[in-house]
Amino acid sequence: MAAKKNDEKLFDLRTLDAFQSRGVLKPADYEKYLKSLPDEEGNYDTVLIEEDDDLEDEEAEGSEE
Repeated sequence: MAAKKNDEKLFDLRTLDAFQSRGVLKPADYEKYLKSLPDEEGNYDTVLIEEDDDLEDEEAEGSEE
C-alpha cells in the first residue's frame, strides 16, 4: 500500500518500524518521502542557554534533606 503524501503520521519515527513491519508503509515510499523534504540547512537560530547558579544551589540543598 503506497502512503498518501498528506499522511504524515506514517512517517513519524516513533511508529515507522511498526508501519513497515505490517506492510502499511514500504521502505521505498519512506525514502521517497525523505527525498521530498525541503533542505532546511542553515534555516535555524542559535539559542544560548545560561545556567542559573541559584537554581543549582537550591537543588543541592533539597537533596541534602
